Amino acid sequence: MTTGKNTILFLNPPHELSFMRRYMCSYYSPEYLLPPHDLLSLATCVREWNGMDVVVLDAIAQKCPETEVIEQIKRIDPLMVVALVGIRIFGDDMACLQRIKDQCPEMYLVVFGYYPTFFPTEILGHSCVDLVLRREPEQPFSRFLTAWQKDEPVDSIPGLAGRRPDGSLFNTPEERLTDLDTLPFPDPSLVEMSRYEEAFMGGPCAALLSIRGCPFACNYCTTTYGRAIAMKSPARVVEEMKYLHDKGVKIIRFLDDIFTVDKERVIAICRLLLKERLQISWTCLSRVDTVDTEMLDWMRRAGCKRIMVGIESYSPSVLNTLNKGIDPKTINSQLETIRRSGIEVLSFFMVGAPFETEEDFMDTVRGVLVAPLNFITVNILEPFAITPYFDQFSDQIEFSLFPFMCRYKNPEIYRIAEDRRRRLYRRFYLRPATLLRLCLTFLRNPRRSLKLLFTFLF
Repeated sequence: MTTGKNTILFLNPPHELSFMRRYMCSYYSPEYLLPPHDLLSLATCVREWNGMDVVVLDAIAQKCPETEVIEQIKRIDPLMVVALVGIRIFGDDMACLQRIKDQCPEMYLVVFGYYPTFFPTEILGHSCVDLVLRREPEQPFSRFLTAWQKDEPVDSIPGLAGRRPDGSLFNTPEERLTDLDTLPFPDPSLVEMSRYEEAFMGGPCAALLSIRGCPFACNYCTTTYGRAIAMKSPARVVEEMKYLHDKGVKIIRFLDDIFTVDKERVIAICRLLLKERLQISWTCLSRVDTVDTEMLDWMRRAGCKRIMVGIESYSPSVLNTLNKGIDPKTINSQLETIRRSGIEVLSFFMVGAPFETEEDFMDTVRGVLVAPLNFITVNILEPFAITPYFDQFSDQIEFSLFPFMCRYKNPEIYRIAEDRRRRLYRRFYLRPATLLRLCLTFLRNPRRSLKLLFTFLF
């Protein structure tokens, strides 16, 4: 194992649940686990741009407890530790990092993620953190390391927050990365790829981010990259897919907020995949109103097996309040278009908003039962800070960073939300036709399937 002061350790912190941490969100799922793409991207950039040794410790995938993380840090003795912290589990992550710091007091600790991006000085003032990387971390951290090695000031580098030698804090403006083609491919060999798989599809599965930003204005969304879009070129995307395929990857999940935001780009990617005869399966995130028959046909031919769409609700009033910019009629029409293409559909729904009535919820139930959906995921609508939704309902929300708290003041909201969540899962998955269709899928992985059923339905 690489050790010494030319080594940087990139940490996906341990947690009792298999959380997947991303800039946009952190979420738990019992049926799959994706690699920590943001960590891999940053680690690869440091290795390629700064010539440093890197170690990625994915404590989630390795089921590595906090005590073992501490032992590995002491054994490696890195120049610094860089940790990605989650959103829902921000409090858990910061408490974990504090305990690690207590055991490794000389450790220089760098963090990045959603809350570090928006509350850097608060984190520096109330935690063990030494440096915060804001929003897009690759270029800021690379420039920081270059200056660090030359013993030059770092307080003017864009996208950083930290402490000056005199103890005062600095927080520099962010600088967007506009040319994503300049980023090296995140190296999957930095982790054990056999540990990662896509839901009901198996693995090894890798994650690929080809677009940063989302032009839509859903008011609950925590998109960290903002509304402006930066995209990798079609040739670069396909080159990266070939790179992953050569590394043994069987399935790729596109992490783009909306992979299908640019029709011509999607078709160009698909054309190149077919030209290269690259035999690899992939999935992507989309909006139902950004696809059409032509695009879907190209996607299916080029290996797309599943599209994941955020429908959220079938209630017109809920959709309007969430600023989804779509109506149930359009949703159903577009879902039928996807069904005819032969591509699977997994749809995300949300329950638990303080304004959601029982009739609103039943609109969703009725919509789900007639929609051509293969899978659904139901989440409780969380009031994340730095979103228009949070601002709109701030009088009903308790929020603080230290101690971390981000929740509705009324606990009844969570009781109702959990009840609706389970009811929707049961109404969808316990239908005879759905159970029959899923039998083959379940047989491929009975352990995960039983865990899924227990978690969601009972």
